[in-house]
Amino acid sequence: MIFTNPLFFYIGVLWLISAFFEYSRYCYIWQLKEYRFDIFSDFLSTKQGKEFVYQYPVMLRSLCIILLFFLLPVNTFTTALYILFVILLADVFVGVVHVCKKRFRRPTLTIKAMSILLGSLTLEVGIVWFFGDVEVLLLLLLLRFVILSTVVFLSYMPTKILKRYVIFLAKRKMLGYKNLLVIGVTGSYGKTSVKEFLDHILRCNKNVIKTPKNINTDIGIAKFILQHDLSGYDVFVCEMGAYKMGEIAIVCDMVKPLVGILTAINDQHVSLFGSIEKTQQAKYELLRAIPEDGLVVTNADNSYCVGLVHTLSCKNIQTFGTSESVDISCRIVKIDSTLKYTKFVWELADKKEVKIHTRIIGAHHAFNIAPAILVARYLNISIAEIEKQGTSLPVTVHGSLSIFPYGNATIVNDSYNSNPNGFRSALDVLAKFPTEKRRIVITRGMLELGSRSDILHEEIGGEISFVADGLVVITKDFFAPLQRGIVEKYHTQVSLKDNPQDLLAYIKSLKEKDVVILLENRMPVSVMKELGVV
Repeated sequence: MIFTNPLFFYIGVLWLISAFFEYSRYCYIWQLKEYRFDIFSDFLSTKQGKEFVYQYPVMLRSLCIILLFFLLPVNTFTTALYILFVILLADVFVGVVHVCKKRFRRPTLTIKAMSILLGSLTLEVGIVWFFGDVEVLLLLLLLRFVILSTVVFLSYMPTKILKRYVIFLAKRKMLGYKNLLVIGVTGSYGKTSVKEFLDHILRCNKNVIKTPKNINTDIGIAKFILQHDLSGYDVFVCEMGAYKMGEIAIVCDMVKPLVGILTAINDQHVSLFGSIEKTQQAKYELLRAIPEDGLVVTNADNSYCVGLVHTLSCKNIQTFGTSESVDISCRIVKIDSTLKYTKFVWELADKKEVKIHTRIIGAHHAFNIAPAILVARYLNISIAEIEKQGTSLPVTVHGSLSIFPYGNATIVNDSYNSNPNGFRSALDVLAKFPTEKRRIVITRGMLELGSRSDILHEEIGGEISFVADGLVVITKDFFAPLQRGIVEKYHTQVSLKDNPQDLLAYIKSLKEKDVVILLENRMPVSVMKELGVV
């Protein structure tokens, strides 16, 4: 028995520290992927995911254990015990190095994360206690990722049951709000901005409540409903997101929207849905839920947004966009965008114009404000009231692009997430800065684009070369296609900085220089702390 050996105490201490480091790292990654096997599977298909598999705890240590068993005469209990001691010592050393280099990763301590960590440790302890064999403990070191993943899987069913119950309670509560008008907002991008602008414009004469920040999942919305009294409100603006078909339908069954807004559909998350057509079907779950006497608002410039409108039961379908070739309910006719303000002009179906002069930055916001105008008109808000509210549209919308100083440098922060359309919009803003300023794009690339990922990154690389003097890629996954897309004649310098500390040092080196830095897609926490964002 391992427990009777005097070395057991030291092994026990090392084992506990080793398990803490390793399970924390695995749980951090699972939490980052929302404990979803579809998102985690997509992660494993990336270079970053493959590196995760090949790193020390998962692959390298496993090979070391197997080789030691074959190369050393592990025919005595003591030899096996010393092998275990050395391996655990190496585990702890690697963990301490990661802590010292600020590369240690642990999950945000939620109830679910702590339950998974405790469950994994308990399972490992239980197996060791039952067998009491050093070889079993060595085998468990090979299987720690499997152990934690198994606990994640086992937590799925009770989580699902609890989730369904919470959604049931929220649905039942919503039935009590007979006079509450629910507006659903979905799309591949632009959801949060549309929600915020709509909320702001409607507040001129409506009591409005909205889902906060990026809360857009079925369980997130259900919890929000249960935590708030909606009885004093006229309108509930509900952002709806999805990673697979059926998720938006669940939300619609819960909140019963009368108005549905579809902002846009593109390749974002296509690796999870399987195809852009399936993405379209998933987003259309909102529009199909709108009753005959409701209102559907969608993007006329996007073929996937209007492609199935003829199948809807709703009779009042209104569109927005720039196209001259189709009947549009709200046509974008003029945009004057600078780094300090933007002027928009829309023409409605009755030929009346809506003019808004606002401090928000970016021509792309014409597409985010347009659906808010259409819904406001549907609710009998006058053009004068819309224009007045439009002058004070919120500049700091959660997840939207922002500009702020960093020493002598200027940061264009578009780090919430990234998709091809959003990336191009951010490059348009970057292009407005004077050419004498050095322009640098820092990005990890765009995630979950499926089979078209390389093509889309090459296209974006080409557009970066027209605008930027430098491109810094912070993950290996998309470095090659972005670099291929760079047009040589523009001499854009391309570099890879996939170590967070190297990236942080690089950004610090730019602080007192006259440069403009576009941050596109998520950045390491250390970088955002340096910039004062978190």
